[in-house]
Amino acid sequence: MSAFEDVKRVLASVAALALFALNEMRLFQTLPTDPGNGRTHALSMQLFGDFQTVYASGIDLAVRWGLLGLILAACAWAVAETLQPVQAKNTDPRR
Repeated sequence: MSAFEDVKRVLASVAALALFALNEMRLFQTLPTDPGNGRTHALSMQLFGDFQTVYASGIDLAVRWGLLGLILAACAWAVAETLQPVQAKNTDPRR
């Protein structure tokens, strides 16, 4: 039995974390630092030691929290699959 036999749950968790990190970089780089244009939600963000307050819209917040939910679901799936007992393969010689 290989340690890398079924890595899809780990890859799903890593992919979800990568999507969240890319979205955080997008928010940090593209959102304005002054309120306006319907961007009323203030987010205090720190990226590579640079701290700033950006203003996000409701859609930006929905995407951010949705990706966080995706991360939690992928990690819960990985833990549930890891803790599940291994099913024995059929080793009946008559088959």
